[in-house]
Amino acid sequence: MIELIDVPVGAKLSLIGGITAEVIQKIDDEWVKVRLIEVPEGKGVAGDEELCHATDVTRVL
Repeated sequence: MIELIDVPVGAKLSLIGGITAEVIQKIDDEWVKVRLIEVPEGKGVAGDEELCHATDVTRVL
């Protein structure tokens, strides 16, 4: 699990499923609100905003 406490707003994250997202709000140590940037077909829509848990993050870009 990636520690999100030190990840700043604006940071890019690589998520499970090959999704790239940008942090737009920190909720707490384990949750952030993200905007999807790059999304494989069938995995969502670029521009959508979602809550993301630390276990969904594969790395900070």
